[in-house]
Amino acid sequence: MAETLVAADEPAAAAQAAKASADLAWLMAAAGMVMMMQIGFLLLEAGMVRSKNSINVAQKNLLDFVFGVVGFAAIGFMLAFGASGVLPVGIDMDYFLLQDLDSWLAGFFVFQVMFCGTAATIVSGAVAERMTLSTYVLGSIFLSTLIYPVFVHWVWGTAIAPNSGAFLANLGFVDFAGSTVVHATGGWVALAACLVIGSRKGRFDAEGRPVRIAGHNPVLATTGGLILFFGWIGFNGGSTLAANADVAPIILNTVLAGGMGTCVGYVIGAKQDGVILPEKALSGMLGALVAVTAGCHMLEPGGALLTGGLGSIVAVFGNKFVEEKLKVDDAVGAVGVHAFAGVAGTLALALLAPVDQLPAGGRFDQLYIQLFGSALNFYWAFGLGYAFFWTLDKLVPIRVTAEVEDIGLNVAEHGTRLGVGHVEDALSKLVSGSADLGDRLKVDPGDEAEKLTRLFNGLMDNIQQQERSRHELEVQVRDQEESERVSALANATFEAIVMHENGTIIDGNEQFEVLTGRNLTDLVGSSILDLVDVEGRRMLIDDPNPAPNVSREFHIVRPDGTRIPIEARGRNIEYRGRHIRISCLVDLRERKAVEGRMRHLAQHDPLTGLANRALFTETLSAHVGRPNRDWECGVLLVDLDHFKDVNDLYGHPAGDEVIRETARRLSASLGPADKAARLGGDEFAVILGNCHFEAQLEDLSRRLIEAFRQPFDTGQGERIKCGISIGGALFPEHATALDELIGRADVALYHAKKSGRNTFRAYRKGMDELIEKRRALEADIERGLERDEFELYLQPRVSALDGTIIGYEALLRWNHPERGMVHPGDFIPVAEVSGKIIGLGEWVLREACRLAVELPPEVHLSVNVSPVQFRHPDFLGRIEAVLKETSVAPQQLELEITESVLIDDERARLILGHLKSLGLKIALDDFGTGYSSLSYLSRYPFDVIKIDRSFVSALGEEETANAIVRTIIELGNGLGMRVVAEGVETVEQAGYLCAAGCHELQGYLLGRPLPVNRIAREISETVVTELTRIARLSAHRDKRMSRAGNETALVLAANGN
Repeated sequence: MAETLVAADEPAAAAQAAKASADLAWLMAAAGMVMMMQIGFLLLEAGMVRSKNSINVAQKNLLDFVFGVVGFAAIGFMLAFGASGVLPVGIDMDYFLLQDLDSWLAGFFVFQVMFCGTAATIVSGAVAERMTLSTYVLGSIFLSTLIYPVFVHWVWGTAIAPNSGAFLANLGFVDFAGSTVVHATGGWVALAACLVIGSRKGRFDAEGRPVRIAGHNPVLATTGGLILFFGWIGFNGGSTLAANADVAPIILNTVLAGGMGTCVGYVIGAKQDGVILPEKALSGMLGALVAVTAGCHMLEPGGALLTGGLGSIVAVFGNKFVEEKLKVDDAVGAVGVHAFAGVAGTLALALLAPVDQLPAGGRFDQLYIQLFGSALNFYWAFGLGYAFFWTLDKLVPIRVTAEVEDIGLNVAEHGTRLGVGHVEDALSKLVSGSADLGDRLKVDPGDEAEKLTRLFNGLMDNIQQQERSRHELEVQVRDQEESERVSALANATFEAIVMHENGTIIDGNEQFEVLTGRNLTDLVGSSILDLVDVEGRRMLIDDPNPAPNVSREFHIVRPDGTRIPIEARGRNIEYRGRHIRISCLVDLRERKAVEGRMRHLAQHDPLTGLANRALFTETLSAHVGRPNRDWECGVLLVDLDHFKDVNDLYGHPAGDEVIRETARRLSASLGPADKAARLGGDEFAVILGNCHFEAQLEDLSRRLIEAFRQPFDTGQGERIKCGISIGGALFPEHATALDELIGRADVALYHAKKSGRNTFRAYRKGMDELIEKRRALEADIERGLERDEFELYLQPRVSALDGTIIGYEALLRWNHPERGMVHPGDFIPVAEVSGKIIGLGEWVLREACRLAVELPPEVHLSVNVSPVQFRHPDFLGRIEAVLKETSVAPQQLELEITESVLIDDERARLILGHLKSLGLKIALDDFGTGYSSLSYLSRYPFDVIKIDRSFVSALGEEETANAIVRTIIELGNGLGMRVVAEGVETVEQAGYLCAAGCHELQGYLLGRPLPVNRIAREISETVVTELTRIARLSAHRDKRMSRAGNETALVLAANGN
């Protein structure tokens, strides 16, 4: 049964294949007929322009077609017929560069590309005789790849498959073969180009009236029109895309409309002009064919005749309107024929076609759709075309010059001429005095102007010979005067002057003798090549006569072997009837010396004389880039430890002396293959040439560290100790690239500083990861401030008398979105090193002030101040700004500082005094942990002493802890300062501190740091009761406390020293 079905399907399949082949054959035949239209356009437009531009018009017709083919094949076909999706154009990579086409799609492309070529060709005739060929080609490419394909997609985008982007087609817009899509698009772009480019010379008179410029060959133009008529059969008939019964009526309507249009054009022309101008009948014919193209598949013969007549009328009168009203110079009437008639035919089908053929179902509904599509076409094609040509004209002139327009584009752009116009132009120039006497007209044997051209050239020969004789006499007189002037000037100038003929010296001045170290009598007759070095000899041989504005540098070699750098510049003159060269030689010794000093200054540090960063990078780059694969070297980066403190405490002159001595000590420790450099500030670097082992880096580093143990003499009676930190890396063991090598040495330096400074670290694998983590944390801190990831936790401070909360300490917490809760000990040091602590500290201060405003007046809030923040030049200004901004009562705010901020004794005293004058309280945090705690108490205006938690936690465990704590409390009481104990975690510690006279307690026993919405408002009653009881018992402690107190006093005295 299955075999029977297959056998039955075979004839049907064969018939379908034959039908497909026939359809494709008709499509290809129609495409060939449409391509004939390119020949028709070429002949029509070439015949309707003047002969001096006809070659250029023909070339434009050729090039717009071929460039249009390439552009449409590349992307235009994809934009026109690809799947659009949500876009208003087709984006289908199968059609990009025609990558995936079957035979039918290939034939469909061939037919469509002919349409694209037609649209591009329309512009050629309109802009004839005044647009450059190159810019015209650019316009053709733009039209073929964007303007035309996009509108095709809107109207014909469903030709291959349904497309949502083909919205005009989906609305029911009808344009069967392109009255609007092809012809109106080309016409509107032509109008835009004409408006931008302007009219031809003489096209309008002084009053603005049009002046007819007749074409040179109406026969050629008429031949082109008939070929277009023939090609239109394929244009319209092929649009069926199939060889079916619809083809014959379509061709019939095309022929009827074309014939009617030609007749109407003839009648209008005869009535308007009284004579039969060829362009009127041609415009009528073409306007009719353009108009019928939109509806030739649905019009009946009568409708086709009416459409043809309408198109003819619109084309002829449309061109009259463009010419007389718009003052637009359209050389072949393309705008009226293609744009106006195309719109007329597109609208007319809604009124003349049978109603049942209209997609909208009614004439006025269809007319509305047709009107909408035509209007959209005008806005798209004219608007984008005008924008393109206007922009292009701003970038590169699209119109030829007036001179080129006069001689014609045949000669200007193609070097080819027709007729005798070139002889007439040449005679005009000769009469006006603008001719070049050396120019001759090209003689083309057999040309109609051959004899006239030879006569003109003979005339020019005679005139030129007479002019040459007169000029030679003038030159001789001028050269004689010039030689006498040169001789006088040569002896008056400070530069050496030498005159030579083909390299043989014939004369010179006194300075030339001095420069060369030879007598002029010995020099005359010798070769100038004998005076210069090898490089100079090569220059003179390669180019013996450079232009006068060219100078060259080489060396003159004196008899004693001295090499003198010179700059030589010269020119050719006629001297005493001989063609010679006179050269000026400038001694460059002084300039070279100055350049050498400037080069040294540019590459060396002025303070130390060491290489600067630029020379260091250049030298290291040369080491790293050596072709020798066995070459190895090392890099050390050296930083002075705490150099800023030297400048701050002893002044910048002392700092400069330390920098200079550092350079001396570095240089004294290096070998001949090594090089030291100052990179800036207190940063130095050392390149170790031919360094193979890490041990070599370490050996030099240890010697350097030992050398820097010696104090620096500032020259002001002071000796300063300043150690160094060193980081090193090897090439190629640690890095093979310049930046990578320096970066890894820098990483090692960072680890040296982190390890306590005054030490050396070589690069180790994994160091980068720690640096990257630190850098990532730096970046996260800045982002965290922007994203409000930071928060203040408050820990209560409790009165030792009654257990009430009298204040809070604001502690910074970071809730990172990825890392979770980041410990302050991890991010605060990073923020201080990177400088982010300034912004972070300001945020903490502002937030604390905002919270303090909401607290009861008797409750204070303490804030920690970073040493980096304290040393910032604008520290006081920021404090005052925040106080003013938040309106907080200053007495509610307490600033906690550590001993490390008090290095600069005078500056710290002034800052603390100013803070006190603002009404703020100052607390000395972590008291007892530094070397000078006791001395600080007497010099600075502290309100509060905070006992470090290390002493509190040792209460009851170490024998001296109780006595140390009691001594601190008594010291604070004696100085009138409040004493706060940190880290209170047990009831016993709290009780002892209360009994010892401590004013406030802080620690986990009394309350943990918590967010603002969860802070404790009071402590447990049980804890208060227990504190009171233990405080009473503590008053009767044994005498062991007294002995411990004596021991503690001795310890504190030692620490104070």
